[in-house]
Amino acid sequence: MTTIELSEEVRALRETVGLMADQLTRIGVGPKLMKTVDAAEFLGVGPDVMFEWRKAGEGPPYLHITARTLRYDRDDLVAWAKTHEVK
Repeated sequence: MTTIELSEEVRALRETVGLMADQLTRIGVGPKLMKTVDAAEFLGVGPDVMFEWRKAGEGPPYLHITARTLRYDRDDLVAWAKTHEVK
């Protein structure tokens, strides 16, 4: 196997692993702590909506890790979303 062939194979494997990780995240097996953009995607809203919810104190709970780092716990997102269920 040549270096070029090996490089192409590694690139294809990385793409496959990335797609698999995306699929796992979509079915709830993804990361436990999510960035705002990931939490927004998980809830089906835009990151700007997450910001507005935070600003108004209406959104899901989040962790304020540092001045510039926020994280959302996946279980908290699910619990928060269930409180907004219409029956």
